[in-house]
Amino acid sequence: MNYHKSFQTIDTQVVGEAFRIVVQSPIAISQENIVEAANALNTQFENTKQLLLNEPRGHRGMNGCIILPSTVASFRLLFFQHDASTDFKYEALVATTTALIELGTIEVSENDMYTIETVKGIYKVNVQLSEKKDEVLSVQLTVKPALVEEEFVVVDGERRYIVLEKPQQFKALVLDELADISTWGVNESTKYSAADGVIVYEKVDGEVRSVTFERDGYILRSPSVDSTLALLAVLGDEAVQKNNSIFCSSIEIVNKHEVGYEIALTGYITGNHQFVVDSEDPLQQGFVIV
Repeated sequence: MNYHKSFQTIDTQVVGEAFRIVVQSPIAISQENIVEAANALNTQFENTKQLLLNEPRGHRGMNGCIILPSTVASFRLLFFQHDASTDFKYEALVATTTALIELGTIEVSENDMYTIETVKGIYKVNVQLSEKKDEVLSVQLTVKPALVEEEFVVVDGERRYIVLEKPQQFKALVLDELADISTWGVNESTKYSAADGVIVYEKVDGEVRSVTFERDGYILRSPSVDSTLALLAVLGDEAVQKNNSIFCSSIEIVNKHEVGYEIALTGYITGNHQFVVDSEDPLQQGFVIV
């Protein structure tokens, strides 16, 4: 048995969605410009990215993160993902900030503010720490409102979603209906090839419960920040104080400012992994179960 590749990652979850932070791998990014660095990641290292995203090391819901030093922010953050996923997720800001602080790989800020450089711009987050300063209780960020443009709801001027009320064929958006909801979502997603996702919602006791399907019909294990913003644009602020997923996770609006909505999310480290690749393994890049 010959192990000819080795990888180390920190795995995290934020409101149920998984993020894999790559610590050691053949992925080497030397470009100082964030756009050039992202282009290098997007156009190179395809085998390594698939290996980290797919089963048996990953799964369809895994999102990849690369952390790099930054001259203008606390750190740089690059993304890689499955083809049907969006290329940016606010939850990744929470996942990486939490991991860096709790593992002691970033200096603790005196004012609890951190900045993250991405290809979408520089984001500011406010971190609430435990009394001993060794645990991240929450990461707060302010996000801009989404806009309704014809049949789509557009987040950050680029990610386009279709928002639909729950079909009458489902009694409710609950786990007991998951098989039928999944089948419906796969079929429905094919109708909206121009959309980044399809969001289905129902109003329950003054709150909202939703399911988000990505482009291939995969159900997000998260209520999703993007989906919450899209629902706010369609239903209004009063109706979407809290967005619940069918997997018992939720996103709550903490406050509304002139520039957008303030939310607070908690990230959790779920594993510190070392993966190897057997040179004789016929499925070195993994596979995806559908």
